[in-house]
Amino acid sequence: MAQQLITAQPDSLELALKKSRNYKERAKALADLSDFWIYTDSAKSMNYALQVMTLYRQHNDKQGIGIGHYYIAGVYMENDNGKMAEAEFRKAVNILQKDSSYLSQHYLARVWHNLGVLLQREGDAYGYLNILLNKAVPILESIKDTITLARNYNDIGSAFQNTQQFEKSLSWYKKAIKTLQHFPNYEDLALAYLGAARALLFKEDFSDRPSRQIKAYLNLTADVLKPNPKAYPWIDYYTNEGLYYLHIVKRPDLAIRSYDQGLLLAQETHQEYPQLELLNRKYYLYYKQGDYKKARTTAYQLYKLASKYPISKNLLVILKNLVDAEEKNGNEARAFQLLKQYTALSDSLKVEETNIRLNELEKKYEQQTKEKKILQLQADNSLKSAELDYNRTLLLSISGLLISVIILSVLVYLLHRNKQKLREKQKEMQQEQLFFDALNQGQEQERKRLAGDLHDGLGGLLSNIKLLISKETDCDESNSSWDKQNKLILQKLDNAMNELRRIARNLMPETLLRFGLTTALRDYCEDLEKSGVKISLQTYGIGTHHDKNELIMIYRIIQELISNAIKHAEAETILVQCIQNDEKIFITIEDDGKGFDKEIMSTNPGLGLSTVRNRVAYLKGTLDIQSKKDVGTTINIEFNAQQTT
Repeated sequence: MAQQLITAQPDSLELALKKSRNYKERAKALADLSDFWIYTDSAKSMNYALQVMTLYRQHNDKQGIGIGHYYIAGVYMENDNGKMAEAEFRKAVNILQKDSSYLSQHYLARVWHNLGVLLQREGDAYGYLNILLNKAVPILESIKDTITLARNYNDIGSAFQNTQQFEKSLSWYKKAIKTLQHFPNYEDLALAYLGAARALLFKEDFSDRPSRQIKAYLNLTADVLKPNPKAYPWIDYYTNEGLYYLHIVKRPDLAIRSYDQGLLLAQETHQEYPQLELLNRKYYLYYKQGDYKKARTTAYQLYKLASKYPISKNLLVILKNLVDAEEKNGNEARAFQLLKQYTALSDSLKVEETNIRLNELEKKYEQQTKEKKILQLQADNSLKSAELDYNRTLLLSISGLLISVIILSVLVYLLHRNKQKLREKQKEMQQEQLFFDALNQGQEQERKRLAGDLHDGLGGLLSNIKLLISKETDCDESNSSWDKQNKLILQKLDNAMNELRRIARNLMPETLLRFGLTTALRDYCEDLEKSGVKISLQTYGIGTHHDKNELIMIYRIIQELISNAIKHAEAETILVQCIQNDEKIFITIEDDGKGFDKEIMSTNPGLGLSTVRNRVAYLKGTLDIQSKKDVGTTINIEFNAQQTT
């Protein structure tokens, strides 16, 4: 389970290796390089993994040796050497499970995950899901390892998807998306978007809203993956894009093009397993279109590739496809030979399943026998101690009853007192809310009145002055110095009128009330970009049926945060995101400014940030600030939308 940033590149990783100051930093850099090459160059990946192990052995670092086993096993696993991979993973478990530190538990969870993947590749879907839910996820939740936890959520979603439980699958993918919302540079977020898109595709509800959701998830995936055209999730992206073109756009030619793009990338990056689904999709599409020659060629490519994997049920389906393709191409003799292979494999699977069931029945019988013996012994012991237990129980019951009465009396008193305090607190909060509502409405009304006065009153006066000077200039063309002076005055009047319009628009943007939040934000950002600041605005899903006060509140929050980024952080580039997903609204403001010390800001937040906190609290939302000095600041806000009908 390689964990990579989308922007990870070998040059930057090699540079990190050269700059490492101690053996642990060097081992981390070598491990990252092993992860980077794991899908594209197994020899390089193994070389770096072995260097990790050597380095930790030289320093007799037991924890590190366990980590070294993990990386070596990972290379074996991605090169389909399951036995060697499992042996190395087991060595890692034996070492890491004895260490309760964060790093050891992090890698222990990753080891368990990959042991589950090995079971999945052998066709044991139950064993795979059991390991994720009962081994990997509890560890990650206990140590709060967000990114690795989200990766496991993705895999659980995939497991439910494989068993056609699409609603459960979608819920796990959404859980991963929510977990990763503050980590947009990881491949795992792209995989979560893709999983959600696929769950919706497999539900086969291609009405307007699900279709738009699928397209939105695909677009979000592309945005995450754009910095790295060779990133692993692109293969899944092309698969889902092909399904979208086939079932929603109704363009089989575009679907084939997407499948071929996925196959080409999988071949370039030496990833065979993802090619199975892409070839399978192509086969069924060709067969359905009646292009049996291409269907036959694709089926043989699929058969050759699938023969490398021990999942017999998949091979059984592919053999049946070959029989059908040969029959459609008129090759009856070849079809008959393949049918015999199909029958033989089918019979062997039935025998295998029967043996498994017999073994399960035998185990159940032995377990029931043991349980009966235990119950008999327990019954004998119960009879001997019954009299003693009765006397003891009677005494304990009387004591317990007395204690319960005392505790109940105390609880009733405390509950009554807490209810009184709660009522008082709620009353205070309601009063504060009413005050804030009135203050906010008063501010906005005053802004609107002042904007109107500026625009209609002072703006009209400036326009009249400009008109009079223009007429005077036209009348007196002989005096060139007077003409120059008038032109200068006209230019300054134009500047004054533009500044007046900007102030009026900031006080109460007309576009916000007439055309909505998206248009108002776009106008505001475009106006600021004229001053030299690069602002990237991304909006998605912002509905039209929003409470007017809420729209103004959102606009003011974003306006204040952008202003802070320009004035205080001296940012050159600002990313603004305002996204609505169902009933949730997410706002992100990210800049490349000089950042600030969060501890200092918590004691002295300044008027602007304090106002933002109050507005977010009014919306009953959450505010998260991540800032690093000389790197930049990221502010995330989340709250429920208040829609009106």
